[in-house]
Amino acid sequence: MEGRLTRASGEKSARREKFIFLFLFCCSLLWAFFFFFNSGNAERLMKKKSLLALGEVGVLSLYIFAVLFFRKRIFTSKKNYLLCLFFPLLLSAYLHRFLLPLGISLLYFSLLASFFGFLLSGKLSYFPKKMKKLLASLPYKVEAFLILPFLFIQMNRSNIALDYDSLRYGLRGEYTLFSFPDAVFTGGQSLSEGIHSFLKGFFSSHGLLNAVYSYPKGLELLTAPLTVLPGYGFLLAFQIWTYLAIALVLFLLSRRIHLKSGMPILLLFFFFSSIGNMSITAKTDNITLLLQVLSLYFYAKGERKNSVSMLIFSYSFKPTAVVFSTLILVGLFLDSLLKGTIREFFFKEMTSEGERTEEVRVKEVRVKEVSDKEVRHPKKEKRIRQICILGTRQEGSTVLLLVSLFFTSLVTLRTFLITGLPFSTTFTGIFKAMGFSVKWPFNLDAHVDYSGEKPVFEVVLSVVKRVFFFLFYPVGEDMEHVSIAWSGVVFPAVLFLAFKNAVCVIFPKGKKYAMKGIEGLEDEGGNYSYLRIVFLLISFFSLLSFSMLWQIDGNYYILWECLALLLAASSPLWSEKQGFLRTNKWIKGLFPLTYLASILITLVTSWAGAVGFTPIDFVNKGYYDHFAVEKDKQAKRGSLPLFLKMAENPNNHVLAVAETPECYQIPCIVESITDVEGSGGSPGLHNDPLYFAWFLKWAKTDYIYIEKPFLEEQREKRIKKMLGQMAELGILIEPEFSTEPSAMMSVDDFDLAWLLGRQEGGEKDFKNLTKTQDSFPKYLLVKVNQSRLEYAWREEPYPTLTKDEEENAKRVWTWIERELDTK
Repeated sequence: MEGRLTRASGEKSARREKFIFLFLFCCSLLWAFFFFFNSGNAERLMKKKSLLALGEVGVLSLYIFAVLFFRKRIFTSKKNYLLCLFFPLLLSAYLHRFLLPLGISLLYFSLLASFFGFLLSGKLSYFPKKMKKLLASLPYKVEAFLILPFLFIQMNRSNIALDYDSLRYGLRGEYTLFSFPDAVFTGGQSLSEGIHSFLKGFFSSHGLLNAVYSYPKGLELLTAPLTVLPGYGFLLAFQIWTYLAIALVLFLLSRRIHLKSGMPILLLFFFFSSIGNMSITAKTDNITLLLQVLSLYFYAKGERKNSVSMLIFSYSFKPTAVVFSTLILVGLFLDSLLKGTIREFFFKEMTSEGERTEEVRVKEVRVKEVSDKEVRHPKKEKRIRQICILGTRQEGSTVLLLVSLFFTSLVTLRTFLITGLPFSTTFTGIFKAMGFSVKWPFNLDAHVDYSGEKPVFEVVLSVVKRVFFFLFYPVGEDMEHVSIAWSGVVFPAVLFLAFKNAVCVIFPKGKKYAMKGIEGLEDEGGNYSYLRIVFLLISFFSLLSFSMLWQIDGNYYILWECLALLLAASSPLWSEKQGFLRTNKWIKGLFPLTYLASILITLVTSWAGAVGFTPIDFVNKGYYDHFAVEKDKQAKRGSLPLFLKMAENPNNHVLAVAETPECYQIPCIVESITDVEGSGGSPGLHNDPLYFAWFLKWAKTDYIYIEKPFLEEQREKRIKKMLGQMAELGILIEPEFSTEPSAMMSVDDFDLAWLLGRQEGGEKDFKNLTKTQDSFPKYLLVKVNQSRLEYAWREEPYPTLTKDEEENAKRVWTWIERELDTK
């Protein structure tokens, strides 16, 4: 009777779980429809470039359909299977000028992985052998072809999808991190001097003020050899391989929790455009996520030292890793504490015969029992416990732990030497309370608490609203960075299953039901208990962030999404016995719609807002030359002479009063005025000419590049006034002007026109510089008079301007003050 009641209760719980799952699934699809139209994505899809890209995806879909239709004839061997799988990707990579970056970055990624394998095992052949064994064991299933469109989209648009942050710092390590003195370029330094200059450059701020330039630079350090190659494609291709590595580790981890096949997890992983869209940026989110899921994988294998190494390593890539990786560490520690295995990490058991453990010794005695055909009991020997400060050998590689500590210490030391804090934007208040102080001119105050002093009811209501918009409908002012990195239509249902199985640990009635669908979990119940603990910790702080952050970014929650996906796989709905996700008619009907919605959302969203794919070139060099493309753009707009002037020396320090992120493509040490006055900068430098002069001196600014249309914007009134004051003080000298090619005016012509205008009526006749308004020079490059900045630095009065300095000052001031007619 009791058994029947328990069974009836389980069936009722199962029906309830199925209903909620389907309800969330349907709601997600419905709201995704509204999101697609109300966010402007439908209009983006109707653009010519997007329609061409959609056409290419359609051709790929027809290819996939044909291959799957004739699969019995085609898939006669694993070789044919792999050939059919990779052929469309390789062909499209060549046509879209991404094939060479893919190949070279794969070789470099494999080299790093081999070194990683060497640290793990002490053998260089470790990684190649493991990969060969893994590839031989992978199931060659047709579901893998459903992944192709997502990779196809990301690869084909990588070259043109250069987002703000990638151009700002991720792709410019050659200038912002490894800038050498001029002697290096002229061959005037020895190898030892070159290494010294390299280290000096790495630990230097290079006059870059914004907090993003003092972020942990582990990724830039790892990929430094790829920066010397032409174009940005090689760095972006490295991110594609990182993306695939995350998918592989999740697949292996899913098999660790007793799933017969990890293909459902693998497929749903690619549905998350939040992670996929990060693969075409140079941001550090994906490599940090890779290390975090590797940490979980090693922990599942019982290699806790390797797990800790990965978490320590992750600190050197992203500032927020200090929060999320630490939460993982706390979760794994709690799991070990609850299991009572903490002591095993630090203590190694030895016998009087040597370093053999008790388990090995008993096994040897048993072998002797069989050979002698007599029963013998193992001798009682004295056992010794030896403490291992860095963990026992069974827990993982000590070398890997030491290397991760060294690498992270090196990266953290850089941030500390530049800013005065070990982590520039995380826990700044705590570090200040501990006695650390921020160096001038950095301003690293903690982020403003979004909740402020709101009543509790308003805070709760705001969080609920934000969570709803985040999950179902990322439209609105504070959702702009979510819509471009959205988790997609499947995440709400996946999150429900994850929470359902996580809280079953607390409620015993649900625990039995949650575990019975997975073979082997009834015995231990803790095979994936670490996932539950870590998931609940990450969930709590993720939900807390909705009440604290002013701007929510979709990439903040990619770890949460992966954990939810892994934990949802433990649901009985996912099990072979229930088969709900494979046999239910509603699921079968909704899957094509979900698949199509995921493809379209991936196609029209990206961090750069890119539309379409890289233009096809049937005969190409194998890569996309971003520098050549940028020179063409500069020539068309008329600013090429100034662009080439700044590019003469990669060590030129330029302050760009210009549009971002376009100005970041100038190949030298460029910082925009937005970096200085915006988020992560020091807006107070605009308050006084003396402060701004100090900044120009500290930054060793060689040139200030000004675009007149940008300067005339309403929000730039402060910098316009400040530049005028700098000109009057004689700090801005040797002006060079440029304008559109159709109305190009040489510098000599501009000088002559300026002198004539001055003689005929001064500033009022400045309009006579050109015959038409369009020929007015829109671009200005001025040199910074460092000798006069010395007086400001010492707080001494400026000397009287020389005649040349006075003429330069008037010319620059007049150009700055002249309003641009935009009619």
